[in-house]
Order: sequence, then structure tokens, then C-alpha cells
Amino acid sequence: MKGFSTLRLGRATLLAFIAAVVLGAFAVAGAGVSPAGTSTPAAESAYPKKVTICHRTGKNLKKSKYRTIRISRRALKAHLRHGDGIGACPRAVFTICHKTKAGKKRTMKVRGWKAHRKHMRQGDKIRACPKKKKKKGKK
Repeated sequence: MKGFSTLRLGRATLLAFIAAVVLGAFAVAGAGVSPAGTSTPAAESAYPKKVTICHRTGKNLKKSKYRTIRISRRALKAHLRHGDGIGACPRAVFTICHKTKAGKKRTMKVRGWKAHRKHMRQGDKIRACPKKKKKKGKK
């Protein structure tokens, strides 16, 4: 009985060793085919003149839905003007004019569509805050 279990243990160890060597060989071959850090999504490499944005749909700012879309670089400025963010919706960056509790306004960037929607519901405005005009002194 003792010899039988030792034989089984030896075979199991041998099979585990062979499996580890085979998996290691596949891992090395896979790393050679696609080096880390150089892979890009297919859409970005196929369409280099396009950019990914988080597009806010609907006219109602407080109930808008957000969709990730790819647009031409030429259309980016217009989309940013009406409140879309750069990047995929979960990580998109939106520029807003935030009204603080003290009543002052300041331009800030928020990340993600959920944060953007929260600020819109609180009354913040799309785009950067208007810059104050400097008064010219008398000469």
C-alpha cells in the first residue's frame, strides 16, 4: 500500500511539473507576440483622426444621458462647447463653472459622467467661468 501511494504522488508531481513548463512556454510566446504597453484599441489605430468623447444627449441638462462616441478631431471644439467631455464616459473630463457655497464661481474639471451630472443638478454651468474684465486705470 505504501509503495502504491508513493507511485501516485510521483506521477502527480511529474504531471504538475510538465503542466507548469507548458504554461510557462505559452506565457513566453504570448509576451513575444504582444509586448506589454504597446497594444492600442483597434478603433484608435484604425481611425487616427478620430477622438473618443463622452457625449451628453438631450437638451435637459439635469436629465441628460451620456454615451461614449468617436468623432472627428475637427468636431471636437463644437462638442466641448456644449458640454461633452474628452474620453470614455466613466473617465471623461468635463470643464464646469462651479458655484461655491460662498457664492463665488470658479472653473474646475470633474472626472466621470456621474460627477458631471451631479454638478449640473446642483446648478453649475457648462464650460469655464467667464473671466472678469480688468478695469483700466486713468492715465
